Amino acid sequence: MTKQMEETAAERRAYVDQIRASFYPEEADRGKTGRTAFRKGLASVDNSQEGEAGYSSLGIRTIIACLIFAVFVYCDQKQISFHQYKAKDVWKQIEWNPLPLEELQETIKISFKQL
Repeated sequence: MTKQMEETAAERRAYVDQIRASFYPEEADRGKTGRTAFRKGLASVDNSQEGEAGYSSLGIRTIIACLIFAVFVYCDQKQISFHQYKAKDVWKQIEWNPLPLEELQETIKISFKQL
């Protein structure tokens, strides 16, 4: 019975290794088999994607932010509205403070005094 279980486990491991190997190019696991090849392939994929994603993501976000700011300044200079929103409305939303900080500070001071 234990022999059957061991054979079944070995067959499953071989099947899983075969599926894992199909996801990575053959050069990554040449000379190695099993889990070490999978880990090596996984590490090489993660490192290459991580560096590129960080750089390109920062650049894209910076460009988008600059474009949005440029559009805002242009619309402010030319008095252009978008769906009845003007630059003054955007400034009001930026300046608006949704949290009443003064009241919050007073509440915190009162609660500390009670302790």
